[in-house]
Amino acid sequence: MSSGGGGGGSGVPADTTNVQTIREAPEIEARRLGLMDAATELAKTQTSPPAFQVAPMATAETAGLNLAQQTGAGAANIAGATTAAGNQFSAADVQAAMNPYIQNVVNRIGEDYAAKETQLANKAIQAGAYGGGREGVGIAELQRQKADVLGGVYGQGYQSALGELQTQRGLQAQTGLQAAQLQQQGQAQDIQSLMGTGGVQRGIEQAQLEATRQTQLQAIQEPYQRVAFASDIQSGVPSASQQRLQTTYAPQPSPLGQAVGTGIGAYAAFAPK
Repeated sequence: MSSGGGGGGSGVPADTTNVQTIREAPEIEARRLGLMDAATELAKTQTSPPAFQVAPMATAETAGLNLAQQTGAGAANIAGATTAAGNQFSAADVQAAMNPYIQNVVNRIGEDYAAKETQLANKAIQAGAYGGGREGVGIAELQRQKADVLGGVYGQGYQSALGELQTQRGLQAQTGLQAAQLQQQGQAQDIQSLMGTGGVQRGIEQAQLEATRQTQLQAIQEPYQRVAFASDIQSGVPSASQQRLQTTYAPQPSPLGQAVGTGIGAYAAFAPK
């Protein structure tokens, strides 16, 4: 009796899995393997990326900082103003400052009262009472009047001379303080100019250092770029490495603009308050 089972007579088990291998053209496959070998060797290469460098302070900045740290700006003028403000005047100082023409006034007063005494003496002689008590009283009164007048003249001259000396003292103190203020303002302007100029110079030098570093870094990464470029051609899709390199070497901000900002910022830190 024969079985009626179907299924044909292929002789292949029902649970067999067929594996189909699809290969690229031999020359493409060979190039891909060569690229992998080159990449492997390149990855084994030891590299020394260039270190970051910081530009030192420019000469102008150093000069500006030294100037800002000086405490003697205007010190001599301030000391002179303080001395002038505290001056004390002696009687000899006031006497020397008195109007020289006051002596002419004193001499004229002396002559006038001498004439009055002579006139009084002549009257006494005419009256036959020369050397008497009334004559002596009259002369004493004239001398008292003369002393009062001279005292008033000298008093006014003294006060006038003292006021002149005080005015001169005030002017000296004011002039000294104004000179000190002008000197300090000039120093602040000098500091600002030095720090600004130095900041620009240092910024340019820093940009040059960074440009040199980027050039050295690009020279190190250039072989990797070539491998990535060849890989992109084979895959037809930009690699992550290629995209990263494009980002790394994007245009940088203007060094001059950065330098100006640096200079202003440095001055703000050290400018006199």
